[in-house]
Amino acid sequence: MSSGTGTLEAPGEAVLRIEELARRDPGGRGLSGRAAAGALGPAAFELLASRRIAVVTGFCVRSAGIGETDGPPGALALAGALRILGKKAILVTDRHSLPLLRVGAKHLGTPFRALELPDPQAEADAALDRLAAAFKPTHVVALERPGSAPDGHRYSMRGEILDDVAPAADRLFTPDPGRGWVTLAVGDGGNELGMGRLRDTLKGGVSRGDLIFCASPADHTLACGISNWGGYALAAALSILSGALLLRTPEQERDLLAAMVEAGAVDGCTRERALSVDGLSWEEYAVTLRGIYDLTTGVLRARRKGSEPEADRGN
Repeated sequence: MSSGTGTLEAPGEAVLRIEELARRDPGGRGLSGRAAAGALGPAAFELLASRRIAVVTGFCVRSAGIGETDGPPGALALAGALRILGKKAILVTDRHSLPLLRVGAKHLGTPFRALELPDPQAEADAALDRLAAAFKPTHVVALERPGSAPDGHRYSMRGEILDDVAPAADRLFTPDPGRGWVTLAVGDGGNELGMGRLRDTLKGGVSRGDLIFCASPADHTLACGISNWGGYALAAALSILSGALLLRTPEQERDLLAAMVEAGAVDGCTRERALSVDGLSWEEYAVTLRGIYDLTTGVLRARRKGSEPEADRGN
């Protein structure tokens, strides 16, 4: 079935097709095409059962001194979907991406609680411990957030050390049977928080993988062509599993991205302040958003039509 046709299909099949769209790798990063498929469904089921979710995001571009356009939009897409489902969500980031999240939330008219991680690592660790104690998350999601490599540093895809602009949040992902929450990670290059479970098998297929690939593992790992697509895909999968449309339209996503760019966000690949994500123009980037949105709305429409009594369909 092509997306948006309104043909009824099993939820699992639709989720797999959404994941296939999010795994497109037009930038040739080399991660999503090599990672095993089938991660989106289990991750979405976990979030459907969640109650309190911390979403960690924000990837500072050093030369610009501010966060990039990949990360905050996807985090807001996911957090918005969770809120509609009645979950409690808090955003976790640093001073370089907090302004982007605030502008985005204001643009959407849906303010979120947010934790800004201080630059000194000891203070950031203490802030994360306080978050765990006070918020008591049932789930923690990392979406396009630098994660620590085996040497303890956070790296850009170019191999730049980012420790001074990206305090580590890895302590939320340290395997610990007593920690009390499930971890999920979304990334597109391997250097993102939570990608550690893929490190041994996929580091050889990523540029500078031996150096930059994150060591901290997540319980559920979703590799995508662009991390924003992963947040959007999770919201779409939750839509299909819950039966409620939890996605904003691609046009609304464009307006959100434009608001963040106006606030200073830059493309992480080109380092330019432009309406683009990871080197893709809006038009190229939106192809995947449109595909996911049309597929999701088509499935929901077909489900509603299939559940209508015969008399209501004019028979």
